[in-house]
Amino acid sequence: MNLRTYTSGDLDALVDLFTQTVHTISSLYYSPEEIEAWAPSHPDMKEWEHLLNNRYTIVAENNGLIVGFGCLHLDGSSIDMLFTHHLHQSEGIGSEIIRKLEEEAVHKGRTEILLTTSATAWKFYQKRGYQYLRSEKKTYGDMVFDCQILRKALPVFPGVRRKDRILEDEKARKLLETGEYGFLSMCGINGYGYGIPFSFVIAGKSIYFHCATEGFKLENIRQNNRVSFCVVGATQILPGQFSTAYESVLVFGTITDNLPEEERYRALDLIVEKYSPAFVDISKQYIDKSFHRTHILRLDIEHLTGKRRK
Repeated sequence: MNLRTYTSGDLDALVDLFTQTVHTISSLYYSPEEIEAWAPSHPDMKEWEHLLNNRYTIVAENNGLIVGFGCLHLDGSSIDMLFTHHLHQSEGIGSEIIRKLEEEAVHKGRTEILLTTSATAWKFYQKRGYQYLRSEKKTYGDMVFDCQILRKALPVFPGVRRKDRILEDEKARKLLETGEYGFLSMCGINGYGYGIPFSFVIAGKSIYFHCATEGFKLENIRQNNRVSFCVVGATQILPGQFSTAYESVLVFGTITDNLPEEERYRALDLIVEKYSPAFVDISKQYIDKSFHRTHILRLDIEHLTGKRRK
């Protein structure tokens, strides 16, 4: 099975799939009059064209034939429709489509997603983590339908789209331990994103940075301390493949910049051990001399993902 985004050439096939599926599957739950109102035998193609052109729509294909589709509002807030061909029920098609729609909602910044369902699909959504929010009446033609609005909490952080490129947690952690520098990204107080390179050291579930006691980055962090930090390891250009081999790790978390003196000293010791291990014996004198003009930031890791291309 192949998942892809909708194109205008799919219009007839999607409308036909919807109409056939509703007339076949929903006959156990609704009267012929209700089914005809919901999925007219002679659909309004202009209305369908407008709807599909204004949604993020995923199409499922099997051997070149469309076997399912699902629609998400462009803002990622709710799923409009999800239908699997009546001859391809219980093949996991609906599950894959809804997973893709949920991923897109996460990438839109949504932390929850809504959908409206009928009696036909109620159990399907329950099994996939959707919970009842409220009831609602919807009108199709002259018929009024009792529907349920369902809600599902979504992960705050987007996952890796290419599952074959996930870097295992242990190797991602190793990259954080050995990486020379990374880029700290934050929300700028001027409305622009702001990212700067930092040397760093990891300790437990935290990452330490040192910097000046004042500056734009501190102004940003004190307004919004939620940040991301990216470290890139070994890379190699692959000209013949028009690509690059790489490994990287991306961390999300919150910054604390008001640390006790003891913790700040310990962080500087760790930084020296990482970057100047041959000079640990004389580092205390250097640290003491510059301590008053050195600021320490601690990033507490909330989420971590690693990627690589061999």
